[in-house]
Amino acid sequence: MQSFDVIVLGGGIAGVSTARHLQQRGKNVALVDVRDPGQETSYGNAGIIEASFVLPFGFPAPRRFKDILLDKDASARVDLVFLPRMLKWLLDFYIQSNAENRSKNGVFMRPLVQDAVAEHQALMKGNDAEKYFCKTGRVKIHRSKASFDGDAFERETLTKLGVPFEVLDPSEFAKIEPNIKPIFYKALKLSSSARVTDPGAVVAGYAQGFIAAGGTFIKGDAATLTQSGGKWEVAGAQAKDVVVALGPWASNLLKPMGYNFPIGLKRGYHQHFKGAAMNHAIVDADIGYVMGGCTKGIRITTGAEFAAQNAPKNPVQISRVLPHARELLDIGEPSEAEAWLGCRPCTTDSLPIVGRAQHHDGLWFNIGHGHSGFTIGPATGKLLAQMMTGEALFTSDAPYRPDRF
Repeated sequence: MQSFDVIVLGGGIAGVSTARHLQQRGKNVALVDVRDPGQETSYGNAGIIEASFVLPFGFPAPRRFKDILLDKDASARVDLVFLPRMLKWLLDFYIQSNAENRSKNGVFMRPLVQDAVAEHQALMKGNDAEKYFCKTGRVKIHRSKASFDGDAFERETLTKLGVPFEVLDPSEFAKIEPNIKPIFYKALKLSSSARVTDPGAVVAGYAQGFIAAGGTFIKGDAATLTQSGGKWEVAGAQAKDVVVALGPWASNLLKPMGYNFPIGLKRGYHQHFKGAAMNHAIVDADIGYVMGGCTKGIRITTGAEFAAQNAPKNPVQISRVLPHARELLDIGEPSEAEAWLGCRPCTTDSLPIVGRAQHHDGLWFNIGHGHSGFTIGPATGKLLAQMMTGEALFTSDAPYRPDRF
């Protein structure tokens, strides 16, 4: 049995960032996962470092309800067999999606996102991740005036919080993204954001930096975690403290331990295409998907699918958005045989759960990052490391505490 100061469970962006920040504060850390780092949810996202985030994702607009329930919508899909299990979560999410709560939760999120680019760049130093970094970030396309006017609340919030943005017409946007066809009304350019061309490789690079600095990576199953004599044990490692950073698998471990957090799983798909070059990640606001240039081609990432975590793949949302994507860009043919599937672990208030467990000594959480995991993982890892080492916190932990539920 190897002894460590801390064991971190989960090799995604939250777990790797936590391990690296603890290591930088003098802790001997073991990082444990059943797969290599960056192979699950952190692999499959759109790769945006969203420093311009001011409003959490909200409940779908009422005009979409009918098509979602009839399984005709591209932005969201519901497995009706699974729906009864999601009703309580969906109701709470609906309440948190009103303008007042979205604004409040957006403000709570700002300390984690406002310096997200710098936090990522700090973790990129001395490893392979830096080569995937691009300073150009996110652009939201509105196909109609009605769509643009309907999103005025976001622009008002950006202005209120001093987050820079530009509104471009198609001819102006063509100067920075010439391969996008001018079939839209307006483009909203979020100039604080950045992106990476291979999110999974970036997380693997951060893990490479952790290992190169003396950290230990162990392949093992978090489900075998036990506590005995004041020590946590898993995969041949033991430590006084253990961090759960298991993304969509956290509830599987924590519910039997008495922690029933309101984390809903939004499944999502992506697929790569051999298309024309892109300089930004583009959100098609009217249709509900993201596309951007990656090392494997144009990555198209879907909205939410509400279904059981282990339900069979049903990448119908990919097929629904393809005609719309082709209207904007010559995306070409698929460069891989099938779409990738992953899960986003989303709290009802869209804020992560970061902090000490209420009922177990030495147990800590860094979970529930939702759609923002790749953006805020480095910041929540830093915040938790500061908590665990008694360092002054860079922001209040109050909005993210586990006991808020």
